[in-house]
Amino acid sequence: MTIAEKGESIVALSASQAVRLQEMRFCRVLQTSDEGVWRVTDVSRVGVVGLDGLRLIIQPKTPLRSLIFMASYGGSQIAVDDHAFSFEADSDLPTALAASLLHAIGSATRRGLLKGYVASDETSTVVRGRWDVARQLKVRPGIPSPVELTLDDYTEDVAENRILRAALSALSRQERLPERWLKELSVALVMFGDVSDLRVNGPLTMPPLSRLNAHYQPALRLARWVIEATSWARQAGTTAGSAFLMNMAHVFENFVGTVLRESLASDGFDVELQASGWNLDVDGRVRMRPDIVISRRGQVITVADTKYKVWGAGSGSPPNADVYQALAYAVTAGVPEAHLLYVSGDVEPQRYLIVATGTTVVAHAISLDGTPEELIERVQEMGAALSGNRKEQAAGQSPR
Repeated sequence: MTIAEKGESIVALSASQAVRLQEMRFCRVLQTSDEGVWRVTDVSRVGVVGLDGLRLIIQPKTPLRSLIFMASYGGSQIAVDDHAFSFEADSDLPTALAASLLHAIGSATRRGLLKGYVASDETSTVVRGRWDVARQLKVRPGIPSPVELTLDDYTEDVAENRILRAALSALSRQERLPERWLKELSVALVMFGDVSDLRVNGPLTMPPLSRLNAHYQPALRLARWVIEATSWARQAGTTAGSAFLMNMAHVFENFVGTVLRESLASDGFDVELQASGWNLDVDGRVRMRPDIVISRRGQVITVADTKYKVWGAGSGSPPNADVYQALAYAVTAGVPEAHLLYVSGDVEPQRYLIVATGTTVVAHAISLDGTPEELIERVQEMGAALSGNRKEQAAGQSPR
């Protein structure tokens, strides 16, 4: 059974299935006048859910090809490889991610697994590595032998490989994944046999980008979304393997922010994502966290918030709450404009002048149809519009 991420879907569910779906807190499930028929709305995630023998596919409003590309996009991915996105158009999300992740891992590990130095502790009578004096005094004060040591091992058991292994393992546990991909996942896992399990407590911490792991970035980004999609299901109380749900709002925000950061850097702009330390009131009790803050030489130029919502021609004005939020960001930053970035077709930006403050809120729509190159080009054009003619202006004070 399939439900749409956009709008509402009418589905046949048992009472227990409807209750379980509502308990997962990613959609609203409302009973209709017909017994056993339910209305599903306000869907905030896409993927697959298993409910008492029923396989429920949440179909994204974004084309799968674009979705996978946005999830895998990284600074090292200069050229787009169409083969990575050649899966069937009607594939569900776990299948599409499995196909793309395997391809990305194959490209990343073509010359073998990444290796690095990992510190490990050892107790020995033979001194090698570094003597950990603090640990020696704590464990056996006044006793010279055995010696507490710290060794730097050159190994494949690094954070990057642990993340890839965890994503492969998570996908291999998915129910009803096509046999072909299950076999390929099993083969790929063999390569990571000497890599330890990843322990995730809270949000996944990604290794910092470096010259050594740049070729791993597309695979790591895909792996991150796989791990989040499966770990969220466990946190929501579903049974193991019964749900694979991806937060498309986060994917859209990260993709747009990453492209803006890369495209504006050459002009001297800094792009901060999920900016912290912003407060609306003097006492700091009303906190804010704008998605995108563009600054130059330490001064904020403009603020933008991504909205994974359809908006465009015929949609009317943006929701009032979105405009209020953008206005609060602009007033706090002391800038004349703030921007709302929606998902939709090719429509002209709409400007809303707030008379009381002299602030303009601009609503944009970014189409997610087309090729990966077209997606990047649209966001780059958006970056030029956001920085605009204010490159040389000092625009307000720090919101801190």
